[in-house]
Amino acid sequence: MIKKLYKTNLASPKGIIKFAGSALQNGINLLAMLNFSAKLYPTQLAIADENKSLTYSELFSKTKKLAVAIKDKFNIKPKNKVAVICKNHISIVQATFAISGLGADLYLLNPEMSKEQFELFFNKTIFELVVYDVEIKKKLENIISAEKTLFAYHNEKPAINNIAQNQDLSNIKLPKKKSGSIVVLTGGTSGSIKVAKRKPSIFDFLNPFFALLTKLDLDQYKSVYIATPIYHGFGLSTLIISVLLGSKIHLLEKFNTEKASELIEKHKIEVITLVPLILKRLLENNPANISSLKRIITGGAVISPVLVKETLQKLGNVLFNLYGTSEAGFSVMATPKDLAEKPSTIGKPIQGVKLKIVDKSGGKVKSGETGMISLKTKWSMSNKDDKNVATGDLGYVDKDGHLFLAGRADDMIVSGGENVYPIVVENVIIRHPEIEQVVIIGINDDEFGQRLKAFCVLSKNSTLTEEILMNWLKNKVARYEMPAKIEFIDEIPMTPVGKIDRKALKNRE
Repeated sequence: MIKKLYKTNLASPKGIIKFAGSALQNGINLLAMLNFSAKLYPTQLAIADENKSLTYSELFSKTKKLAVAIKDKFNIKPKNKVAVICKNHISIVQATFAISGLGADLYLLNPEMSKEQFELFFNKTIFELVVYDVEIKKKLENIISAEKTLFAYHNEKPAINNIAQNQDLSNIKLPKKKSGSIVVLTGGTSGSIKVAKRKPSIFDFLNPFFALLTKLDLDQYKSVYIATPIYHGFGLSTLIISVLLGSKIHLLEKFNTEKASELIEKHKIEVITLVPLILKRLLENNPANISSLKRIITGGAVISPVLVKETLQKLGNVLFNLYGTSEAGFSVMATPKDLAEKPSTIGKPIQGVKLKIVDKSGGKVKSGETGMISLKTKWSMSNKDDKNVATGDLGYVDKDGHLFLAGRADDMIVSGGENVYPIVVENVIIRHPEIEQVVIIGINDDEFGQRLKAFCVLSKNSTLTEEILMNWLKNKVARYEMPAKIEFIDEIPMTPVGKIDRKALKNRE
């Protein structure tokens, strides 16, 4: 491990000296980390979005100027709360590092939230500043005063791209600050919103960083496309690690299959972080366009074993699947070897993770039995006194120590006295050659209490009927696992972070 860190300059004499200098100059925060990378890789391309690109030296200089301008214009102090509501572009990156450098608490909010959700959240939390994309202006009307807002980008009004243009850093120094907390929301746009708060700590995050560095050899690859939202924990973690390693970071404000495919091909991108839905669309579009990828890192949603096999077959041993929650952080990893042997597994816990499978009363279940997944890590969210995180996911561990998901606890149904897990039936139906996607939910049933209903997306030119699919399925699942209904739909509804929107499917009933 020390050798690995030395090769990346993180543990070399040069790296240690520059990190110490950055900390002394800026304090311990994300801005200091950006300064460290700017000293190690000054002329290296740091980041590129659809409008511009910046080297590490330029990114740090502009971000520090931004921090000074925000402090002066909005009088932001340590522990003040600042919300950033942006899609993936350079402005959200600058805002994230600048606000951390001021010691303020950074709240990364989903721009797809409804006006009602913003109102509820802003009624509970007082923000001294809100940075947002101009497209969501109407959602914030009458919620926060204009004096406390800043556009991410604007040609005329105060925005991140213009408020620091004339800022002179020669006579202004930011006081050294410890980083405030970084807050991401969990619960998505369709459920109740919860807060997951973390205070960046080098020592707490060593195990996740080491796992990614050693298992994925991320130091060997210098270009990354972050296709997951930065306001989500997965995207934010990728951003921070990429900056620390001096990677070339590529962003698209909104995922588009053709644009993403062209981006990967043009820049010969080597690493991508994405959700399974994006991976599926890239493979369907043109696998040859994404052949430069050496590391595909999925997370944020369940990946089907069929997609796992297809990826390994078409692109080779490049697929890694990460599992974690907003509360517990990254905790479990499946390597290409794991996935080739057991396509349904989500892997094994990384070092520093205590995994338990527990029953309803919190007691450990027997080996191989399904129960609630409980995780304990040093890097669990800081607003939890108990570091044991009940994930809300059901799963089991096999004899080799591999973890398998059995779905969400609230997705499980009891049908005629039997526990039924939709994901088990989904993994069977998806094997049918004419099924592209499948999602199963529980529905009320007068006789059995609950039954399953399957929503299926058919492949092109399919002639499959509900009756044919039911007959095909009969000998492959237990009687109580048979769906009561199968509905063919054009598209599975998804949340903005790429998860299946089960609430939208239930509302079709």
